[in-house]
Amino acid sequence: MLASICISGYSRAFGVPRKAVALSIVGSSRYSSVMTMGNFEYYFIPVLASLKQNGKMHRRENMEDVAKAEKLTPEELAQKTPKGTSIFRSRVHWAQAFLAQAGAVSRPQRGYLEITDRGLKLLAENPEGFKAKKFHEFPDYANAWSGRNSLGEQSDDVVETPDSEITPQERIESAVSEIEKALAADIVQRVQNLSPKFLEVVVLQLLHAMGYGASDASIEHVGGPGDEGVDGVIHQDALGLQRIYVQAKRYKAENSIGRPDIQKFVGALAGQGANGGVFITTSSFSADAKDYANKNLNARVVLIDGVQFGLLMVRHGIGVQKQKTYSIVDIDEDYFEE
Repeated sequence: MLASICISGYSRAFGVPRKAVALSIVGSSRYSSVMTMGNFEYYFIPVLASLKQNGKMHRRENMEDVAKAEKLTPEELAQKTPKGTSIFRSRVHWAQAFLAQAGAVSRPQRGYLEITDRGLKLLAENPEGFKAKKFHEFPDYANAWSGRNSLGEQSDDVVETPDSEITPQERIESAVSEIEKALAADIVQRVQNLSPKFLEVVVLQLLHAMGYGASDASIEHVGGPGDEGVDGVIHQDALGLQRIYVQAKRYKAENSIGRPDIQKFVGALAGQGANGGVFITTSSFSADAKDYANKNLNARVVLIDGVQFGLLMVRHGIGVQKQKTYSIVDIDEDYFEE
């Protein structure tokens, strides 16, 4: 498995230099407040107990057996990180990996796990569970993680055992989400300080980047005096038989879009003979506006507020550029099969 994490910075499209974003790693409270499942260290004991009871098991069967033993609900098993990683599978995967590195579990064949004498001893002596730091009691594990070379000298590449409630991958995904949110908020603030026309053009570029429009030529900016409530049109096909009408409002955060604005947009859509459109703002929508848009049967109106707009800009690469790419790699099981 190989996944890439791309860290984005500001594009010079906003007329300013790129800017670094301060980052603080989110700790265990990131997920523990919304779920009952344990952290990855919690699953050391369930993984070992399952292997002791069942003998040699495929790692996925071990995961399923642990889920049954823990009586996790379908809702808990379906929980994912903001980036879409299964939280339960990620945590059990890391528990299996650390147990194997510590010699508590062996890998007798591709994809399979089997408890060792060390694992049986850990299970017997620590029925209430233990932390990953305990593995440092084993010289083979301690040497591998302490960064010492074959001469007993300290290496520069010291890797510490994670001391966190969440897995390393969850910490990375949480940090990336934090960066994205910070960038998104700053993007919206910058757009609020530019002209209304800038926003009208940007939202068309954004929707095109999201896959709307047959080609670059299918994006049409029509905002300005006499625009009749429509700032842009996206032609979905070469003949223009299907069109998306767009309205963009550059409002400050404290000024929300109310129901009258949505009603006007629906009226503009009716005047164009359209059956739907997209309304984007740099602020927010009132409850009445959302309710009207959801219940209106004449024209389907999608509302995108400032928070959503900023995140979509970041995730679709509009107004930002990649600074660094970090790759998350996993073992290639096929490579190590004789």
